[in-house]
Amino acid sequence: MATRDTKQIGKHDNTDKNKGTYLTKENWEVMKPFVHFSAKALLAVGSTLYAVVKLIPKAIAHKSEDGKRDKVIKI
Repeated sequence: MATRDTKQIGKHDNTDKNKGTYLTKENWEVMKPFVHFSAKALLAVGSTLYAVVKLIPKAIAHKSEDGKRDKVIKI
């Protein structure tokens, strides 16, 4: 005679716990290259932005070295 596999509300199988950890590990293995690429891309964009901001001249650089003439003459 065939056995019945009836599911009751509120009762869970023990295999559900193992299945979740396996899926999490499998998902990480799939997503790992994308995470690695995005970290390197953010590093490249950040270093480029830092270099561009560093190249912008500061307003303090326009002052004279002797401190006598602070006026800028525009012709």
